[in-house]
Amino acid sequence: MRKVVIILLSVLVVFQFIAAQDKKVLNPEAGQAFNTGLNLAKKQKYEEAIPKFKKALQAEPNFPDAHYMLGYCYKKLSKYKEAEKEFKDAIKLDDKFSKAYVALGKLQFDMDKRDEAINTFKAVLTFDPENIRANYELGRVYYEIKQYKVAQGYLEKAIQINPNYPSPYNMLGLVLEQQRKYSDAAQAFENAIKKEKKKSKKGTYYYRLGKVYLSLNKLKQAESALTSALSMTRSSSIKAASNFYLGETYKKMGQKQKALKYYARAAKSSQWKQAAEYEIDMIKNPDKYAY
Repeated sequence: MRKVVIILLSVLVVFQFIAAQDKKVLNPEAGQAFNTGLNLAKKQKYEEAIPKFKKALQAEPNFPDAHYMLGYCYKKLSKYKEAEKEFKDAIKLDDKFSKAYVALGKLQFDMDKRDEAINTFKAVLTFDPENIRANYELGRVYYEIKQYKVAQGYLEKAIQINPNYPSPYNMLGLVLEQQRKYSDAAQAFENAIKKEKKKSKKGTYYYRLGKVYLSLNKLKQAESALTSALSMTRSSSIKAASNFYLGETYKKMGQKQKALKYYARAAKSSQWKQAAEYEIDMIKNPDKYAY
């Protein structure tokens, strides 16, 4: 499907961009425009990159990678309909373009087209069953639609493909938690923490680990995990939730003053204010709740 090479594109792109040095096109003008677009996209100059990819397509219409990068830029600009069209055009030109399928499926999920997203990810698996991204994303979609058993299967497959990738462990932990398999969920979150290099993500995983330890009534482990979450996360919502569940942990431990301290911190968040203030009132005025 790819045409005979005249120019070898040589820009190595980070994030989720195409490895341009492996992509070959017929027309030198198309290659130059594409490389310029990649450099602009790498700098997050998406509006400026779009005309370059369009120019590449004018010079070389049979250029699926240019359609893919147009879709990528449109998605970054929240122009979802335009992005969807470009990803589909990339797939029309290369029906085994895994990266374009995965990008399209993720976009469809964001557009709340969940059935279409599932079909798109499954299409990848018909020719690339070991594609970790498609397996992971299917697990994520099935988690969102509460088909936890199905989600579990895809996530376990993703882990089998690459045991060092942390995201499937995290999602598997969420799936197992929803099935009340708390011990297995704790193991999954612990694996996510071990594999994850980013401190802020570790913080999220520690929060989730703390919650399942609390469900298991393993209070010391819950305390340790939630304290780690507070020290690592950058997310205000994770901090607030960790404070609330530390309050719950200390309440179960019978340490009322510590519980009050963390409930008070959680109450500063609008999301947790009502629940935290209720718990504070229960501790301070137990007679009100005596039946």
